[in-house]
Amino acid sequence: MIITSLTDAASKPNPHGVDAKTLYDHDHGLISHLTILPGQSLKRHITPVDVAFYVVEGVGEVEIGEETAKVGADTLVESPAGIPHSWKNSSQDPLRILVMKLPKPTRKSKLL
Repeated sequence: MIITSLTDAASKPNPHGVDAKTLYDHDHGLISHLTILPGQSLKRHITPVDVAFYVVEGVGEVEIGEETAKVGADTLVESPAGIPHSWKNSSQDPLRILVMKLPKPTRKSKLL
């Protein structure tokens, strides 16, 4: 059994400047935890694989392709590969999201 605690995971630098911690990193998938503080956002970018976002805490605005929605805790948002997407926290509270990339990308995301 492998157990990974969020508090034990190290933050990794990223082009978005948000707190990002990898919780699961295997050939068949990658799961990260993001904390997006009030006023922060993920820059619009394209991933080479499908992504599922699960909002753990807070409320954020997600943009996928031409669609935008405000979503809160206990919500799953699917983002197909090759479609531009971004997140924005315009609330007063932290936004915490699990990001699941399936399968694990073999190349980096492309910032727009």
